[in-house]
Amino acid sequence: MSLRKVRYRSEPLTEINMTNLIDIVMVLLIAFILVSNFVDKGLNVNLPEVRYAESMGKEKIVLVVDPQGKRFMLNGNAVNEADLHGRLSAIKEEHPEESIFIQADETCFYGDVATALSAAMKAGFSQVNLPMRLIKQNQ
Repeated sequence: MSLRKVRYRSEPLTEINMTNLIDIVMVLLIAFILVSNFVDKGLNVNLPEVRYAESMGKEKIVLVVDPQGKRFMLNGNAVNEADLHGRLSAIKEEHPEESIFIQADETCFYGDVATALSAAMKAGFSQVNLPMRLIKQNQ
């Protein structure tokens, strides 16, 4: 019975196989993209239902009133009541011809909606829209 002689490499590896690393990175990237689509960035607002609603056009400037408190979201960014007028005035200067859309939950206090409406009118918005959800006619 003869014993085999084992040879070891004496030279260092000059190449690293990147295929497995690239595969893992691609799977993580795809998972990140899929999960990022489900992240909720705004307030949970249920618009009131009506039988007739007229389409007002593209909603570029949207002010959302929180149903639980005095929080506001302006185009997806949180704004407190003290800074609301200043932020609305700056947006009005950038887009002088645009109208504003105030989205409020159906359970929201009238005073909170009036605060948002007053700030919009004070900032110079002459056209203020209150979007609603249209219910089906056969109900």
